[in-house]
Amino acid sequence: MVEDDPTAGRTPRDVLLESLLGRLREFVASPLTPGSQVLRGLLPPTERDRGARVVLWDGQDLGTSYALEIPLLDDDGEEIPHDQVIAALRVCIAQREALGPPFPDEVFAVPVADARRHFLRTADAPPLTLADAVYLPLLSLGPASEPAPVSDEADGDGDGDGDGDGDGDGAEWRLLGFMLVDERCARYYVRWTETGEVWGLDFCMRDEAGKVDSRGGTADMIFPALASSHDLERLRRPVSDIRCQAVYDLTAWC
Repeated sequence: MVEDDPTAGRTPRDVLLESLLGRLREFVASPLTPGSQVLRGLLPPTERDRGARVVLWDGQDLGTSYALEIPLLDDDGEEIPHDQVIAALRVCIAQREALGPPFPDEVFAVPVADARRHFLRTADAPPLTLADAVYLPLLSLGPASEPAPVSDEADGDGDGDGDGDGDGDGAEWRLLGFMLVDERCARYYVRWTETGEVWGLDFCMRDEAGKVDSRGGTADMIFPALASSHDLERLRRPVSDIRCQAVYDLTAWC
């Protein structure tokens, strides 16, 4: 229904910008790159601009500021996933000299580089870091202060409990914490409100070839589907962790 649509009354571009800002805002205080590039601003495009402008600086001297003009959509008109946005930004920062001569922003005294084409080429296969892989499930599973409900789509019967009887129990989870266990695995602690138990969910950080894996970004779809279908128990790991009642191995899924 329209009244339940969080995007109602907003333009498609505004929805994309709000989504991008939600992902980028952590870099206002935390470095985006090892060279301590942090976010100074995200400028929405004007009618004349060709894309949004990500404004960066070193966090100390405003004279180091510059902006990268980036697209909001890929060549097919689809939204670019956030993990690819971050990785593509890092590549553009490292290769800024190859972006061509800068031009001035019309309002703020910062040079702007047109990074759109370079950004799109990089976004097709972005180099993710291990830190990115750890962050994606945190973003996907939701903030610790908000319970995340099992969706209708997760259980397939529209009642939220996956048993097909239509008597949904309103099961939710809360993200409580996490730990990067080693180079290949991270554990995310959630409280399953149906039982009150705390579960440890092990997600994969690297694929079989050792490349950083971004599948953790789908945790909000995979985990509730497994939990609602009562398929999680077969993934229980025989490990001891005093911070949870059970540990489940989701490394083949996320």
